[in-house]
Amino acid sequence: MSKQVYKVFEEIEFKAKLLAQYWNNFHIEISQHLPESYQPEIQELSNNLEIALTQLIYELQNPTLTLATTGTTSSGKSTLVNLLCGAEIVPVAVSEMSAGAVTIEYSKEKSLIIHETPGALWECGEWRGISDDKIYQRLYQAMISYIENRETQSNLACPQSTIAYPFRLVKESQLQLPKGTKVRIIDLPGLAYVGDQGNANVIKQCREALCIVTYNSAETDLQKVKSLLQEVVQQVKDLGGSPARMLFALNRIDVFRADRNWPESENDFVENTVRSIKHELTERLKEYTEEIENLEVVKLSTWPALLSLQIQSQDDIYSADACKKADNHFNGLIEDILEDLPRNTQKWNRHDKNRVAEALWEKSYGEEFQENLREHINKHFPQLVIPQIIENFNIAAGNAIAEWATQTTNAVLNSSEERYQEECENISHIRLSIERFLQISDTNLREPFEKLEIKVKQVLAEESTDDPVNYIRSVITELQNVQPYNELGEKLYPLFGWRIELKRGIEQVLEAVAKSLETGRVDLDSPNLKKTNILNINLLSRNLNRLVNLGYTSSVAKEGKTIEARTDTEKNKLQQINEELNELSIHLNIVIEDVLRQISNQELNRIYQAVSELFRCHLSYIEKEANGIAPNIAVKFPDSQLSQVNNKLTFSFKFSAGFAITKGTWKEAIQVKRKERLWYTNSTLLILMM
Repeated sequence: MSKQVYKVFEEIEFKAKLLAQYWNNFHIEISQHLPESYQPEIQELSNNLEIALTQLIYELQNPTLTLATTGTTSSGKSTLVNLLCGAEIVPVAVSEMSAGAVTIEYSKEKSLIIHETPGALWECGEWRGISDDKIYQRLYQAMISYIENRETQSNLACPQSTIAYPFRLVKESQLQLPKGTKVRIIDLPGLAYVGDQGNANVIKQCREALCIVTYNSAETDLQKVKSLLQEVVQQVKDLGGSPARMLFALNRIDVFRADRNWPESENDFVENTVRSIKHELTERLKEYTEEIENLEVVKLSTWPALLSLQIQSQDDIYSADACKKADNHFNGLIEDILEDLPRNTQKWNRHDKNRVAEALWEKSYGEEFQENLREHINKHFPQLVIPQIIENFNIAAGNAIAEWATQTTNAVLNSSEERYQEECENISHIRLSIERFLQISDTNLREPFEKLEIKVKQVLAEESTDDPVNYIRSVITELQNVQPYNELGEKLYPLFGWRIELKRGIEQVLEAVAKSLETGRVDLDSPNLKKTNILNINLLSRNLNRLVNLGYTSSVAKEGKTIEARTDTEKNKLQQINEELNELSIHLNIVIEDVLRQISNQELNRIYQAVSELFRCHLSYIEKEANGIAPNIAVKFPDSQLSQVNNKLTFSFKFSAGFAITKGTWKEAIQVKRKERLWYTNSTLLILMM
């Protein structure tokens, strides 16, 4: 069992107060050895420390815990949110319903805000004291209105909602958080809606959130399973940051209960799926190889777990409805006790309901999930929040106090004439040593990137035929042979791995198009295509359907074919195919550009993280070595002040395509019927006689 979260925060608060006490004693003592002119500086340091300490204590006592939920297609993500809330307030449907982000903030009073968004066709506003059912219905109307109209309304933005609710996660899960902790759950949109700007802004807020990623365990089609694994990668990339803060839930795990040897088949599925998820993530996110190996994965069936809670409700109508659903949909989970119960669920008494609720909770792995979530929060929440709080404190006062105290103490100790001259010589020596060290360190970091800049310019000027991306790989490899960058492992992989991802994105689009032409059934449901503009996807889909109807196949697309049209009918058909192919090139241009834009945003974030990791490593190293050279100076290099990476990079894409009909003439061999003609002649034999 990990340490209770609030105690971790309390320990940091205690140490901060202790630091303030030490400073108070120190500056009173040292002031006796300093001239009066030092007093304004001491007072300023004390004031800054007091302000910074007050802010630090407030942030430690009032942190914000954000729990974001995301998941693969039909994985029960919204049902998970309802389970965390202990009530059915977020819409659930067989098809994708999570069109817009829903933020649920813990509050004893219930309320709903549906924010004004561009083009909104649904009712927006705020409702206080609202019932669970009304929350559900209003969210449902907003989301279904968006889904039904987004294909025709290009300026329509996804609905954005905020709910205040006394959710179960805080009330009953025994999280042991600091008393002032603000807790919120963010139900992130489905993969098809992450490109919306409003949703993208919400996802950015989740970079410092703990995340639950749900996976659809009920899917058996191998092609769809492959697609689900790719969706997992997309979700992790969109969330950004380390997968270590993500808890993976294999949802709908109850499907294996129908098997004769279900424990064995369930365990085989879990082992294979965890292995596949780790493999896919490691291949696509090499910089997090170590974290991925220690990924936390749990089993869960959200719907029966939620029904278990609803059955125990004191609202008889609500409870009876949950009993009926449990009997209809999860009969197999409670079959061992159904024989003892009335066949009509309306006749179940409170004892019967409790037995059913306990069975559902146990067999849905509700308790195991709750315990794993609690441990996940205990382990990762302090790691996410506390370092930033301490960094803010150090920038505001801590670093200045440490530097001033170290240097002033050293100055007082060396204040005699003899020691003064000796210290001057020592400082001169230290300065030269630090300058040499910083110069070497600076060269080691700069040199590879300067070489890279020269090579890129040569390639752009067509003075070199080298592959610049391969050159980046070789340069980074060389850099990682130098201390301290050899400790970074795969952290710098995104600096050259982006091309593979862009290529993969293009191939995924072209494969979907080729398969549609090959089978005659248009299917553009791949993970990357789900994220592109629905209007463009629909135009591409209709274009492919027309090509299929004209007899254009994948073999023609892959191998090419020269088509000659001689009759008017053939010429018209060829003209139609030509027009559709030119239109296909236009639609592919637009869709691929959109796909690459989505991928490039992900890859640029990874590049930014990689460069930041490189700078943090560099700063940590020079700080450590500089303090080794000058232990009495207290050299500090705060990440937030020196790691200023400009992440406003962009990839540029330009595509061109087209198919032309050329007019020409051809020679044709004509067969002519041959007739036999008989010739009659007289033969004369001339004999010459001597």
